[in-house]
Amino acid sequence: MRSDEPEPGAPADARRSDVTFPVGRDSCAAWLYRPENVERPPVIVMAHGFGATRTLRLDAYAQRFVDAGYAVLVFDYRHFGDRTGQPRELLSLSRQRQDWQAAIAYARALPGVDTGRVVAWGSSLSGGHVLHAAAHDQDLAAVIAQVPHVAGPHATTN
Repeated sequence: MRSDEPEPGAPADARRSDVTFPVGRDSCAAWLYRPENVERPPVIVMAHGFGATRTLRLDAYAQRFVDAGYAVLVFDYRHFGDRTGQPRELLSLSRQRQDWQAAIAYARALPGVDTGRVVAWGSSLSGGHVLHAAAHDQDLAAVIAQVPHVAGPHATTN
């Protein structure tokens, strides 16, 4: 589903569209922000950590990036937020990594963006996911990992 009209509450200087992209038999829901008057902007792909969803203020981060001239794809994992995955609220690291791969692939297929400059942004658990993505995808232009969760149970014993 796509819309070129700004959503209620979306910033006036960016178009925000509701989009979905497939992951296996399911799909992930996302917001796609496009900056105004920027030709072929780089695109940042972002998702929340642990079990949070995009509605928990990722729009504020996205708007800052849009103001700097980036397109931004903000997605929910398929078992959280506006999604199709069953069971609900399932925290699966391997499935979330698959969601990241699908989101990055979707961003690379977007028309009108610089698909050679795709950036992965993550915080907490998703910070660990973007580091994992970068280790397996040398075509990412950059990674932003905010307080990445990387050590799991090992971190609690030290």
